[in-house]
Formats: sequence, structure tokens, C-alpha cells
Amino acid sequence: MNLTSSEARRMKAAMAEMFDRGAATYDRVGVEFFGPMGRELVRRADLRPGQRVVDVGCGRGAVLLPAAAAVGPTGRAIGIDLAPRMVELTRAEARAAGLTQVQVEVADAEAPPLPETAWDAVLAGLVLFLLPAPLEALRAYRRLLRPGGRVGFTTFAAHDLRFTDALRVLAQHLPDGERQSPTAAQEGLFATPESTAALLETAGYRRVTVEEATFRSQFRDVEHWMTWAWSHGARALLERIPTERLPAALADASRVLTRVGGDLVLTTTVRFAFGVRAAQ
Repeated sequence: MNLTSSEARRMKAAMAEMFDRGAATYDRVGVEFFGPMGRELVRRADLRPGQRVVDVGCGRGAVLLPAAAAVGPTGRAIGIDLAPRMVELTRAEARAAGLTQVQVEVADAEAPPLPETAWDAVLAGLVLFLLPAPLEALRAYRRLLRPGGRVGFTTFAAHDLRFTDALRVLAQHLPDGERQSPTAAQEGLFATPESTAALLETAGYRRVTVEEATFRSQFRDVEHWMTWAWSHGARALLERIPTERLPAALADASRVLTRVGGDLVLTTTVRFAFGVRAAQ
């Protein structure tokens, strides 16, 4: 994105406010979605007891909490997020779980205010493609890593066709002149495994790997899917649909989601990308 600094600040503030409005239910509506993806990112990161890890854009802890478990009480896991309510709730959950190695703070995922060359890993679960300047963010993460430390992040590779079609028909109910691309996360720097790898290499990483895995999410019914959609990033689209248009919009999305029949199970393919900060 070619944004001015003021435009980027406004974009980040609006995003933080939107995620704050959904923080209480984010990843807490009875659907296995972010959790399995976060645990798999941590598994592939191969964290060890005693290590120090940063989770940028930590949300409700889908990556942070399993990362904390992996580094154990002798390690350190710090999560940062720009949404204060997300931070508050995740901090409380970590404390309730007795994870004394966890720290959660409000901070910008593009420029974490943390000591440089002090961390074994920097992880980012489904956040980089939301940032105005992901390349600069990756360069910032590289400065945080000790020589030989790893960055690891996920991005969406492919959504279930019913999901993208549901967002498309919802977007048709936006006010005249507004547009919403349901495939924004697929475009540009993160469009392919090759472009994702090139992004890491441009940011200065070595031994880059990019792999994909597919996850299944089961919903009880369309109403359950709608509750889930309101709880995460799709809320940004739903909030922009005028109140008087919402019933028709939701009816159109329902027809798309149920057109196949049977259980409402959606698949999501996620891309796992890793790079290493070379030794100095």
C-alpha cells in the first residue's frame, strides 16, 4: 500500500477500534479456526524451553499462549497488539493460566518497541497482510532477532469458495460507491509462495521456507457462521452495511453458504513462511 504516514495512522487506529469491538468474542464462539493455525505455526517454529519469543498482533493469544507453553517458565513470551481490549483480555487469560513468562502490551506490529538482537523468534499469525508496510515490519523484526533467530508468519493462501462468495454477496449491499475485496489478502506481496519468499529475502532473511496446510472449520448452522463472522476481521465489512440492508445481505449470504447442503464445514489453506537472520 502506498499510504502517507497520516493515512497509515488512521488505518491502524480504525483497525484497532474494529478489533476492540469484537475482542470479547474473537476466537471465542465455538469454532476451531485461529487456534489450530496458531498452534501449527508454533510447532513449525520449533521453540525450545528457555527461549525468548515475540508474537506481533497477538489478538486473543492463538499463537502467544502455545508459544509460552513451548518456551516454558524459564523462557519469555511477549505479545503485542494495537487493540487495547485484546491486550487486556489476553493478559488476563495468561495470568489466569499461571503463565508468568508471558507479557502482553499495546504496541504497533510494524515497529515493536523491544530490545534489538535479543529474541530467538518473532512470530506473526495472520497479521502481516493487514499492515500498511509489511516489508518494513519484517525488517523491524529482523533487527529484534539474535543472529540465527527465526521469523515465522502465516497468511491466507486460499479460502473456501463458499466463504469468498459469502463475502462477495455481502459486499454487494454496501452503500453505493463503496467496494470490498474479499480476496485482498491474496493480492500483491502475499499472492503466491514465490512472492512471499521474495518478500522475506528482500527483508534480509536467509534459509527461507514457505509451505502450506489446510484446516477445516465446522459450524453448527448459518447463524453460527454469522456470529463467527462478526467476531473477527469480516466485521469490518459487516459494520459498513447499512442497518436496513443487513437482513437482505444476511439472507443472500445464507443462500451461498447452504447451497451445497449437508454440514457447514469450510476449508482454509494457510501459508507458513519462515526466514533466519544470518549470523553477523
